[in-house]
Amino acid sequence: MSETFDWKNLDTSWADADTQDTDSKQEFQPVPDGPYTCVIDKVEFRDSKNGNPYLNWVLIIDGGPHDGRWLFKRNMLANSQNMVFLKKDIAACGVTLPDKLSDLELEALLDKKIKVTKKTKGDFENIYIDHLLLDQEHRLASGHFGDTPTQEYKDDDLLF
Repeated sequence: MSETFDWKNLDTSWADADTQDTDSKQEFQPVPDGPYTCVIDKVEFRDSKNGNPYLNWVLIIDGGPHDGRWLFKRNMLANSQNMVFLKKDIAACGVTLPDKLSDLELEALLDKKIKVTKKTKGDFENIYIDHLLLDQEHRLASGHFGDTPTQEYKDDDLLF
């Protein structure tokens, strides 16, 4: 047991916690289809129940009425067509594509702010990564605002 905790207060809160509703599952309504600003929270390679490899993404919605909700994205890795989609997603996040998938540094994707679109068709939900969102500080430093670069001037061009 840790001596740094105030166990008396924690034990009191524990005793006061109502457990009558713990048997019922808390159900969340799915996030509706549409565009979202998200932060990439976690990315990891996994195997499906059938043993098929995929890249699992955990995205946290940043702003709007669904702020803080999670979206989950999977990139299956079964064939070259899957790899085309994966490469597009990684490039859309502003990460340079390595020569080999095994050289992909997943940490480079973390904490990036991206624009995504959620689309549902029947029972299937898809998350599409649209593009990387640059913060104001980065846009000022790079001289880019959206897709249009700002005009650069030389000292000789200035009138004063």
